[in-house]
Amino acid sequence: MPIQFSIARRGVLPTEGQQENVRETIDLKSLRVLLESPATTNAIEFQSSSGRLPSVLPKAELIAALSILQRVMVHEFENGNAVTLPGIGTFRLSLKGSIEEKDGNYHGKDVRVDNILFRPDRELLSEVRAFEVNQVPFGWKFNAAEPDVESRLVELFASKTYITHKDVSFAFEQTMTRGRVTSLLRRLVKEGRLVRDGKGAQTRYRLA
Repeated sequence: MPIQFSIARRGVLPTEGQQENVRETIDLKSLRVLLESPATTNAIEFQSSSGRLPSVLPKAELIAALSILQRVMVHEFENGNAVTLPGIGTFRLSLKGSIEEKDGNYHGKDVRVDNILFRPDRELLSEVRAFEVNQVPFGWKFNAAEPDVESRLVELFASKTYITHKDVSFAFEQTMTRGRVTSLLRRLVKEGRLVRDGKGAQTRYRLA
């Protein structure tokens, strides 16, 4: 069965319902394809389901093997190593933090493990890239008319002296991605309309 997708607008989160027959004139570069995935499959529970590949190992042995593998991966990550699973891919840690200068030397500030990055095995990726994709969209997954930035900001500052990233997100009813909100705030600061105070989680904005 071909893989299905929906059309989404860049920077705008998918809505729960589908919007069909949208006739608004839209810049095609602002659109992206979004994978339609009905569910996440548990690789351990799939053996008895129809249409699934059977496993050569009993469920209990699979769970035990994965538990051991998880402990091995955690041990290697703790030593800063990347971990390769043959035929699957390579996992490595991603750090997050800032740099500061002290006594002529650079030091980390609040550096911490942020995420685990995955690079798939070449053969696995090649096989996946050969999957057939249905070229007809399954549906629309974005709001046709985006909220007006000016009116939302006026409403925000009517009750607040300072606003945060989260305030803006909720003002737009959480329809915008975190990156889109960040880009919006940066642009308004660059245009001289907002002033940024603080850093990191303490960042807030006021009218210029």
